[in-house]
Amino acid sequence: MITSIIIFAALAQNLPDGPGKETVQKMCMPCHSLDNVVRARMTKERWSSVVDEMISRGAQGTDDEIDQVVTYLAANFGRVVKKVNVNSATAVDIASTLEIPAADAAAIVRYRGEKGNFKELTDLAKVPGIDAKKIEAAKDRIEF
Repeated sequence: MITSIIIFAALAQNLPDGPGKETVQKMCMPCHSLDNVVRARMTKERWSSVVDEMISRGAQGTDDEIDQVVTYLAANFGRVVKKVNVNSATAVDIASTLEIPAADAAAIVRYRGEKGNFKELTDLAKVPGIDAKKIEAAKDRIEF
C-alpha cells in the first residue's frame, strides 16, 4: 500500500503543471500509468470519448471535473491537427490532410477552379460526387 502511494506520487509529479492537473491525478492516475497518458496523443474530441468511456466503466467525477480532465489532457497530450486551405491547396494535400480519396480531392480543386473559392463547409458539399459525411468528419482540418 505504501509502495503504491509512493509510485503514484512520483508519477503525479511528472505531469505538466496547469489547470486540471489535480483532477487528472484524482480521476485517472489510480487506474492508469503516466506512461499510457503521455504516449496517447489525441484530439480533444478523442480525449472526450476516452474519458466518457472511463466514466461508463466507473470513474467518478462531476461534470466540471470531467471537463477539466478533457481540457487538461488535450492541452498537454493533444495531437496537433494539420489543416488544409481548400481554396489554395493542391489535390494531393487535400486528399492526404482530409483523408479522402484522390478523386474527391481532384473534384474539389476542379470545382474551385470553375466556381471560385469556397466560403464555408456547405459549399464543399455542393461538389458533385463528394461524400458530405467525410467532409463533415474532417471539418476541424479545413480552412477557407
